[in-house]
Amino acid sequence: MTAAAAGRGLTADGARAGASRSTVGWWRATGLFGIAWLVLFAIGGIVLQGEPPAYDQPVDVTRDFFTARADRYLLGDYIAGLAFILCFLPFIAGLSSLLGAAEGGLRIASRLVFAGGLTTVIVGDGATAFLDAVALGDAATRLDDGSIRGLLHANAVAIAAIGLPMALTAFAAAAVIWTTTALWRWLAPLAALSGLLHVAGALYVIPNDGNGPLFFIRFGGLICFALFVFLASINLINGANRHVYTAPPVSPTTRKKEPR
Repeated sequence: MTAAAAGRGLTADGARAGASRSTVGWWRATGLFGIAWLVLFAIGGIVLQGEPPAYDQPVDVTRDFFTARADRYLLGDYIAGLAFILCFLPFIAGLSSLLGAAEGGLRIASRLVFAGGLTTVIVGDGATAFLDAVALGDAATRLDDGSIRGLLHANAVAIAAIGLPMALTAFAAAAVIWTTTALWRWLAPLAALSGLLHVAGALYVIPNDGNGPLFFIRFGGLICFALFVFLASINLINGANRHVYTAPPVSPTTRKKEPR
């Protein structure tokens, strides 16, 4: 082997090593984004916002809720929005990239993971506008009962719709994880269960029972999805080196000569 060929080999090896380190860093960052999403969403969507009254509760209950905590509710919605835009989207982008590298080929399922995650963010951000309108300023006391009831109904339908793209993300991720073991394989049934619960829970508005069994099935889907994100994030952080997919180097002596 000539000195020039040896130099090219060293350069290629160095490039591959650098790419591997960069890939490991991105997988770990993806895991950190997933955990950050859970933390910020818990602070904004659970601690600060609390649980608004169901759409079928008396309007006066809704008035009292937003009159007492309008500013806190809006701040919580802002933090939850940051969580989805700045943390959930990067997590979904990284997860779909990892699954795509493992899936290979057309990468249909891994692309559906990203499509479902992006749609979840779009639908979710749109859904927040209805109750934000009640919390804004003195709207809770100035809006008439019919307007508040209409906003509650619109919010309920939008919240139910969020579960469908989230189910798509969960189903697609489950399919790739189960067939490729890109992550812990037992995460696939957990993701699939989340998808099934979301699909069933999206029907909760049909019986006109805001706190009925289907509502809690939907809530169970959210818990399963959050658990999936948390465990997948831990797997990405701790096993980042295992998720580097690179083609083996080709020896110069084994390369086929191109036809003249």
